[in-house]
Amino acid sequence: MKTEPVLRVPWGLSERLRALLHPEPFQERFAFAVARPLRTERGAPPAALVEQLLTLEPEDYDHTSTGGLSLNPESSARINRWAVRVAQNGWLAVHLHSHPPGVDQFSTTDDDAESRLSRWLAEQGVPSYWSLVWPTGGVPRARLWTRGQTQPGRLFLGLAPMVAETAQGMSAALDRQRAFGPGLRAAADQIRVGVLGVGGLGLLVVEQLARAGFRRFVLIDPDTVEETNLNRLPGVTRRDLGRLKVRVAKRLIRQASLSLGLVPQISALPHDIYRSSAAQRALARCDLILAVTDNDLSRTLALQLALEHGREYLQAGTDITLAEDGAIVGLRAEVTGAEIGRYCPICSGRLSPGQASIEARAYAGGEVAARALSEGYVPDVAAPAVMSLNAVTAGLLVTEIQRRTAGLGVRDLLQLDLQSGALLARERLSMGMDCQVCGAAEVAPTVLE
Repeated sequence: MKTEPVLRVPWGLSERLRALLHPEPFQERFAFAVARPLRTERGAPPAALVEQLLTLEPEDYDHTSTGGLSLNPESSARINRWAVRVAQNGWLAVHLHSHPPGVDQFSTTDDDAESRLSRWLAEQGVPSYWSLVWPTGGVPRARLWTRGQTQPGRLFLGLAPMVAETAQGMSAALDRQRAFGPGLRAAADQIRVGVLGVGGLGLLVVEQLARAGFRRFVLIDPDTVEETNLNRLPGVTRRDLGRLKVRVAKRLIRQASLSLGLVPQISALPHDIYRSSAAQRALARCDLILAVTDNDLSRTLALQLALEHGREYLQAGTDITLAEDGAIVGLRAEVTGAEIGRYCPICSGRLSPGQASIEARAYAGGEVAARALSEGYVPDVAAPAVMSLNAVTAGLLVTEIQRRTAGLGVRDLLQLDLQSGALLARERLSMGMDCQVCGAAEVAPTVLE
């Protein structure tokens, strides 16, 4: 297990930071942020998620140029008091600044100023704060200061780990993925992927991820292989009838990983996520949570876990729409995600809390569940599903993961209708409402005022 502390910055927030720290024409800039400490496994290094930015006004600077900057005494004192208030609220202050081209590391000036700040904060009862430098045209770097001592940190912008380009090789079986750069290689080795649902879509997703070099998986699904599944489960034969789907998925990942010379780490939990606290804890410890089930209840719970624990979230699904006469009028594949403070599938209309509530009636038992079933609120017949449409959806999802981990960008929504040929691709979904789930459009915490 790696011992470096981890700092995560949501992708949308990182884009704002890039613009703040690298104005045109370039001058060095400061920015400050609030990070929420994340729960980690016992013995794991600390981790934090950046959630709020505090920007400066031009009059806050005493001096700024292409090769140096400083705050005026009043602004510096105000920022220091702010860092103390942040800690009193249980959060961590993050100090960020840019560097000109050619200065790719923390400088000796940074070392001296940040060390003095760390010791002063410790005297005020604040043991730790994060520092981040973002060189122009270079890779941003982060470190954690604790009582005057510093430790290099692992920095993630969204799913993309910030790593410098190296001559590190890879197996010949993965060589053609070098176009994605070192970010994908590092992410595939480090990121733990939680997959909720390993049916016709989920099995295709985990196999593609395994063949892309991902090797750390948590698989959650209580179902077993049934005869109606045989048309869309890769690598499954009639001998697998009655076998747990997570066991089938584990076998598929292991075969793919071993063929690439990798040793997978797989936790297979045949549990209902709604009933099992163990499954919920396991999913919450993953870096990336994928909801590829066919109901809103499990997806809503996975989304809640992702936002609560500061994890990346993506969901994917298919839809075969039939007319009253049975004719196919829609063959849709869709991938979307979530980002704390900006958007989620609920406020973007891709996930229905009302439908999730209806589906929860199945757990009530007795008369309530029977009536919900009889009135069609809880369907007892699975929607049509075929492997070809699942394969398209899995490819869209895995490609989006590869783009994100390689640092190539983020798409909030991808939808392809193979019947009409319509493609809907949105890099950013704009939310015009307050969302009580992801926090989109909410007022910033008073600690930043």
